[in-house]
Amino acid sequence: MRRALIANRWWPSVDALWFAVILAGLGFLVSLIPLPPNDFWWHLKIGEIIFTTRAIPTTNMFAWTLPPDAPFTYGAWLGELLLYLVYRAGGLPLVTFARNLLVLLAFWLVGRTARERCGSWQLTALALALAGGMSLNNLIIRPQIWAFPLFALYLWLLTRYAACPVRSPARGEATCRPASLLLLPPLMAFWVNVHGSFLLGLVLVGIFAVGEALRTAWNQAHGAAEHRPDALPWRRVGFLFGVGALTALATLANPRGVGIAAYVVNLLTDRPSQALVVEWQSPTPSGAANVVFYISILVLLLTVAWARRRPTPTDALLMVGFLWLAWSGMRYVVWYGMTVMPILAETAAQAINLRLPARRHPVNLILLLLLAVPVLLAQPWWVERLPLPETYWKQVWRGVQPAPLVGRETPVAAVEYLRAHPGGRLFNEMGYGSYLIWALPQQKVFVDPRVELYPYDQWLDYIRIGRGVRYNELLEQYGVDRLMVDRELQGELIRALEDDPRWEQEYADERTEIWRRAP
Repeated sequence: MRRALIANRWWPSVDALWFAVILAGLGFLVSLIPLPPNDFWWHLKIGEIIFTTRAIPTTNMFAWTLPPDAPFTYGAWLGELLLYLVYRAGGLPLVTFARNLLVLLAFWLVGRTARERCGSWQLTALALALAGGMSLNNLIIRPQIWAFPLFALYLWLLTRYAACPVRSPARGEATCRPASLLLLPPLMAFWVNVHGSFLLGLVLVGIFAVGEALRTAWNQAHGAAEHRPDALPWRRVGFLFGVGALTALATLANPRGVGIAAYVVNLLTDRPSQALVVEWQSPTPSGAANVVFYISILVLLLTVAWARRRPTPTDALLMVGFLWLAWSGMRYVVWYGMTVMPILAETAAQAINLRLPARRHPVNLILLLLLAVPVLLAQPWWVERLPLPETYWKQVWRGVQPAPLVGRETPVAAVEYLRAHPGGRLFNEMGYGSYLIWALPQQKVFVDPRVELYPYDQWLDYIRIGRGVRYNELLEQYGVDRLMVDRELQGELIRALEDDPRWEQEYADERTEIWRRAP
């Protein structure tokens, strides 16, 4: 009898399948995200340089429009090195697989946080669907992927710590383990070297410390501590502040020391990045991911209005702070989704009751395993065998190197042409610059996705040239004698070149054209 009870405990419940379906669906979609050239290849090259030279570069190196020794900070040096080590071990398929695992781990932690807050697998599935749906634009392969599970783990540990006084043992949550917060400083020592989003880890600790202090002070000032013990005692609030101080000190464990703060500030205030790069702009209600973001705001407002309890100071700070952050730039929506959707699940649980009996059965385990099959088939070693729509396969290279799932905008064939016909002061599309840095570093670039490296005026000239505005004057000013342009992104320039006897086409494929000055 006892063995039967123990076995029954490990079977998945029917309601847990809601969460499993959403997580598997998210894993399948993430696995199919094409790899654009912009923010991967140049990071991979830096990782290779760090590996081969045992030193972190500090200068431009790749652009002919600036001095080779123009200073540049590679703040995500460890993230770049890790990308290269994974690539060295298993090529691009293993890198893609690592991204898929990291994203799934991060959103599994988000789901776990939501489940512990709301007690309902159905509402957890809703929270995960919203968080994952609005994040799909932010899940391409770049050093940021190392930060996703770190952020989700920070949020989970802090949420459990703050929730200990109010969670009922009947819900089955684990007992409080304050010592688990001591994981945050060593995790930060890793985070600060893999991506600039480490600042958000400090923001999370700061919000929880301030929010829980406000809640404890409010309860004591209004005599609520005895009747509703839902606030941390002051000694545990103090412990939270202490861990926050240690976490802040851990940010010094990087090659720049205190200078890492200046690097982040300069990046966040860089004029070309903020004014010209789309992902730094506010999300507009266009595209599936942005539509999900706006839907989440509406659902959040409705659930907060209908909830039986007001949000805690910590939850209020998290909602306001991360919604403001997401509103200021599309690249921040993923952090908003991870942080606020578990809160949405809890407020929804206070407004409606969707909890079903936890019926457990061995068949549920079989269903769970079946959900994993399409996710496995979508991994890079087998994905090209999937019968996906032709409209999808038109977006990626298929059956050629460096496939699979490399975006068609990556100039694979055009770079091979340049390898056979080198030379020239090349004007290139920005994303092409990233792939050139990796595949043909001896061909120096006009610009590349290291946006903060180049002056704002040079970016304005790049845009004017791409639109065919005063292009001959500007190209002559820079001394350009060769062009590598994208048909879809720089069609106006190509149409101007076709009618211009001063330029002649030397190469063309379905996406890329190369032009040179006529003799």
